[in-house]
Amino acid sequence: MSGENLNIGFVALTDSAPLIVARELGFFAAEGLAVTLQKEPSWASLRDHLLFGDLVAAHALAPLPMAATLGIASPKIPVSTALTLSLNGNAITVSHALHQRLRDTGFTGAEPAIATAQALRRIIEIEPAKKLRFAVVSPVSNHHYQLRHWLRAARIDPDQDIQITVVPPRHMVAALRAGEIDGYCVGEPWGSLAAAENVGIPIVSSYALWNNLMEKVLAVRNDWSQREPDLHLAMIRAILTASQWLDNPQHRLEAAPWVANAIGVSREVVAMALTGNVPGLAQQEDFHVFARYSANFPWHSHALWLARQMQAARQWPQDVDIETLIPQIYRCDIYRQAAKTLHLSAPKMDFIDWGNKPQSWQVQSDDAHPITMGANLIFDGSTVTR
Repeated sequence: MSGENLNIGFVALTDSAPLIVARELGFFAAEGLAVTLQKEPSWASLRDHLLFGDLVAAHALAPLPMAATLGIASPKIPVSTALTLSLNGNAITVSHALHQRLRDTGFTGAEPAIATAQALRRIIEIEPAKKLRFAVVSPVSNHHYQLRHWLRAARIDPDQDIQITVVPPRHMVAALRAGEIDGYCVGEPWGSLAAAENVGIPIVSSYALWNNLMEKVLAVRNDWSQREPDLHLAMIRAILTASQWLDNPQHRLEAAPWVANAIGVSREVVAMALTGNVPGLAQQEDFHVFARYSANFPWHSHALWLARQMQAARQWPQDVDIETLIPQIYRCDIYRQAAKTLHLSAPKMDFIDWGNKPQSWQVQSDDAHPITMGANLIFDGSTVTR
């Protein structure tokens, strides 16, 4: 195993916790790895440092490997992932002023996601010329696609009826406070922090939009993973061990100070996010999922949904076949190698239909032990099938 120091990038979000835990509890060291975690100020900075070699791996937006490989809003450099770091974890947050306007339409906060979007449409219809401004963290992100999907479900045109801009996660609360935006879709703890600082209120979680969608992945350049397959597998094993540890609720409280220190937010706010106790939203045990439900598997089903959202946003090149590209980027085969060493069951199939299970269910594994999965409903009743 190489003795070189490995730089892994992350952005200040609570779903970077598996990387932080792997460092704090010595899981990287146990695999013979010397790792430095490098905090990046934005997703664009993290992407560029990964693509140009300053980082060997990164806590990355789930669509980033496809976007980089295709050159969508990015230099065109092949990137892949063999490990999902987390499911869920985002929220749509609005200013107090917009929240009051929603309440004036009859919104109470207890409505399902689609009804909340319909309340927003009523506001837009009253003053169509005064476009609301929403922020996302990147044009190529779950946050952008989830926001657009939510708006479209209520017949709000995300390209005509509102303005969508890009703001780095750590600047979201300040932009909302300054009145530069009316709301945002971002990962935690930035929704909870807006509430804690009395700047805004979360109104919809990403779990409410899609139950248990892949959120962040461990992204690597293809040339590095091909050159250093043993280092790559060791890194995956260390993070898998950390992810298993994190899905114990008591361990999350133990991890909160480490994550808080790493991302620069109070431990109280981080603890709210890690335990799913986000202000404005119903308590949700699955707000962040790090291991259960085979969360770390790089499902082709999830990748297909993301690719279709990229198509809907008119980002996907017309001459690229989705079904051919996905297996080259979301590497279930490499995941299975790492999981087998740790005696973890892995799903037998790379793709399963999603959007049709309202409660827990099971999938077949490669070792004959059924794997319990969580609900996978999509808020507007749509499904993901080939």
